[in-house]
Amino acid sequence: MGYEYKIIAKFTENQVSEIRDLLVNSKTFEKQYEFENNTFLDFRRPENSGKIPNISIIFENDGIYICQYGSSYLWTDLDQLKDYIENENIEYEIIDYSD
Repeated sequence: MGYEYKIIAKFTENQVSEIRDLLVNSKTFEKQYEFENNTFLDFRRPENSGKIPNISIIFENDGIYICQYGSSYLWTDLDQLKDYIENENIEYEIIDYSD
């Protein structure tokens, strides 16, 4: 079990595409796969040789679901995502499911 968050925002299709490209090109991107009608993006740090990735991300209609398995801080290894959201002046809310 990890630390679960959701970034709620009204992303445009173009923004979702740009964010997806940004994430897939990150150095920790491991794989993309389908499970229960969702597309997952998994991210793994080189020192992690276990079964569970460091981060799993799902794009949903109302935002981006993020599960951090290796950190309780939402933005760990996601600085590019945070910078993109801030640079694009996208209004967002964060739900911390552990609260």
